[in-house]
Amino acid sequence: MNVYRLASPNCDRTEIAVEHLILHYTAVDLQGTLDLFMNGDNEVSAHLIIDTDGGIYELVQCLEGKAWRAWHAGVSRYSGREMFNDHSIGIELVNLNGNLFSYTDAQYEALQQVVQVLKQSFPALADPEQVMGHEHIAGFRGKADPGLQFDWSRFYRECYPEMTAPERKAVCPEALQQALMPLAERVSAGASSGATVGDARYWQAISSLTESVVKLLKE
Repeated sequence: MNVYRLASPNCDRTEIAVEHLILHYTAVDLQGTLDLFMNGDNEVSAHLIIDTDGGIYELVQCLEGKAWRAWHAGVSRYSGREMFNDHSIGIELVNLNGNLFSYTDAQYEALQQVVQVLKQSFPALADPEQVMGHEHIAGFRGKADPGLQFDWSRFYRECYPEMTAPERKAVCPEALQQALMPLAERVSAGASSGATVGDARYWQAISSLTESVVKLLKE
């Protein structure tokens, strides 16, 4: 597994007891994600980024047996637990909007490799119930990633074969997805993964709109 290692300043160099794995989408391309996470003024990070070509970037330590505290979950709660930055690893999948654009085969393959490594270091992650999306721990705030286009069935089949997979439903309503689809038409067919085309501010606005609607529906 080839890993590009960078050191984000946006973390606590404090070891955490890893109990969960949280999946996100970036809402910008790889360079935009690196610019965001490597800028200390932004106070946001994730442990890992997986690009559309399967490239793996470690920004906060987690792949060598110990994990530091990254800033990826924000205000969060699930099944009686809160403050997921304190006990979870965050993985960002490069995708402009995971409710509109599919993830690539290379991303699923790289994710499978990463999960196998993490399971060896963090026993809690051997349980498929411990893996969820940002939307499952912060959907009440409008968070909607990894979104409707993430194939949870495929993920569990590849990463947890022969184990019973939990149900993971996207919080973005399909009606909202269909309403947003015309906005995605500015992306060419050759960039249908949403990885390389488009004004970052435009796609961030689309994600913000998605989150605002989801939050209103949750209230």
